[in-house]
Amino acid sequence: MSDQERLRQARERRIRERFEAPAQALEGYASLLAEQLAALVDQDLAASLSSDHDRIAMAIAQLKDLVDEALNAAQGDDAGELARQSQRIRHDMRNALGAVTGYAELISEALEDEECLDEPVAACLVRLQRESETLLATVDQLDPGGDGQVPDAGEEAELEAIFESLGRADPRPDEILGRILVVDDNESNRSLLVHQLASQGHDTLAAASGRQALAMMEEAVPDLVLLDLMMPDMNGFEVLKTMHDRDELRNVPVIVITGLHDQQGVVRCIEAGAQDYLVKPLNPIILRARIRACLERKAWRDREQSYQRELERSYEFIRKVFGRYLSDDVVRQILDRKDGLKLGGGLQKVTIMMTDLRGFTELSQKLSPVEVVSLLNLYLEAMSEIIVRYGGTIDEIIGDAILALFGAPLVHDDDAGRAVACAIEMQQAMAQVNADAAARGLPAVEMGIGINTGEVVVGNIGSEIRSKFAVVGHHVNLTGRIESFTVGGQILVSEFTAADIGDGLECGRSFEVDAKGIKQSVTLHEVTGIGEPWSVRLEADQPDLAELPLPLPVRLTELTDKKLDGAEFPGQVEALGSRHAILHCPDSLEPMVNLRLRAGPDAGVEIYCKVIEPCARRGPGRYHIGLTSVAASTCLFELVDKAPNR
Repeated sequence: MSDQERLRQARERRIRERFEAPAQALEGYASLLAEQLAALVDQDLAASLSSDHDRIAMAIAQLKDLVDEALNAAQGDDAGELARQSQRIRHDMRNALGAVTGYAELISEALEDEECLDEPVAACLVRLQRESETLLATVDQLDPGGDGQVPDAGEEAELEAIFESLGRADPRPDEILGRILVVDDNESNRSLLVHQLASQGHDTLAAASGRQALAMMEEAVPDLVLLDLMMPDMNGFEVLKTMHDRDELRNVPVIVITGLHDQQGVVRCIEAGAQDYLVKPLNPIILRARIRACLERKAWRDREQSYQRELERSYEFIRKVFGRYLSDDVVRQILDRKDGLKLGGGLQKVTIMMTDLRGFTELSQKLSPVEVVSLLNLYLEAMSEIIVRYGGTIDEIIGDAILALFGAPLVHDDDAGRAVACAIEMQQAMAQVNADAAARGLPAVEMGIGINTGEVVVGNIGSEIRSKFAVVGHHVNLTGRIESFTVGGQILVSEFTAADIGDGLECGRSFEVDAKGIKQSVTLHEVTGIGEPWSVRLEADQPDLAELPLPLPVRLTELTDKKLDGAEFPGQVEALGSRHAILHCPDSLEPMVNLRLRAGPDAGVEIYCKVIEPCARRGPGRYHIGLTSVAASTCLFELVDKAPNR
């Protein structure tokens, strides 16, 4: 076909579209109006208006016939015949359009009288009026004395520009090849399509039925399916539905190829997942273009899914790597939120937990670096798992100390209770940690835990170069002080945490302390357990004290913030257990004060302890002290065993 002939046909289609578009729009709005009238609450009114709507529908049908007649006459060679028919056609069109607008106005007035002219119906009636005016204006442009075409000065240039653009496009783009499954019960159709596709370089498969096609797709998923709709055992629509229900087949493009030209069938197939719907006999050029388009879309989708999988792998790698340095909750906040790295914070109520291994600094001086790291990893792995399970966030690990948050960034109604239950289970887990340590030839350790609740500033703190998710405020400092008062195996909570939990908290002794940097005294409670919904408890700590045959002389020095504070003074150990001792000291000692204790020849044995409380029943100057570790008591027992019978 010559370029001139293509241009002429395009111009005729363009003219036809200008007539047919408003006529089809009228038909569409009339259909919408019918649905809206049928939905009226007043069914009697709806029934009375249906006859007016029927007349609108009849007028529109007549209009469409007249449009076809006018366009067919315009394309004829007899200009005289067009001139004779033009006047009548335009007259009949005006009558039909008058009927549409007239009955639309009657419906509008009736609805207004009944006060039920809602916005959708009103809009539909307005559009009927406007489309009628558009069609009437187009009809009036028909020139009966000319060639029967609507004059448009710019139309010819517009069409020529379109064809020029098409001419510049590559008429034969590189073929996109794929594995194509042809499904058709007619052997002739199936064979022809297979041969055509094979000649184009595609890898082809063929199935004579829907069930056979699904079985073949289970073995190897194709890139495209050409699917016949009418098959005896399982029709194409059922195949489409089955493919849509299977994850591995849902994204396989399908072109339905059928001899059934049915609008409802087209709609149902597209809704069921078909990419296209072609009616036999097929135009091989158009089919080739549709196949290429489907394969290209699938190739893009496959690449997109590949990129998505790669992104997910990268995300998971980042999460795992940074999850070792930050908690999973903080990593998720950074990665998932657009403002995850934004500096700043806000005031938030948080329960803070601090833990510390007693005597670990001294212990680390006696072990090799490898042993120190091995022991720390055993301890931290066990503790981290418990903290995460209770919904806590590990904010920092500093040597043997853990700072964990309950209430940031994840918030629960029972964060204080979670923290205490978590601490109890952590203390219970220390038995297994020490058993694993012993299996590796490492010493046993003990942990103290301090817990406090209050408002702190929570957020990303630092600079654009380096920042961290952190908590800052008075209650963070107070938690550190509370932890410093603990002995191994002990959990101390502040009065604020105790008040937040309420009656469910089970405590042993309570005492008031004055902590450095804290203006007011704080009451601390020694936790023994917590009730529902956790119901976990610590085993009662019964001091296994044994009276010494003779008191063991010691030299004592008070510590403040882990630093020696003051001169040495004398004392005696009168009773000794695995974690406790009874100290006789002429000097007055305050509860919870930390002491360095030196004993043995030349005071060569050095251990650390904490004054728990006065032991008045044993007499004045006696104190119950807690030893920093099992190793400390072992050293003292060895001194007692080696001492001469005094």
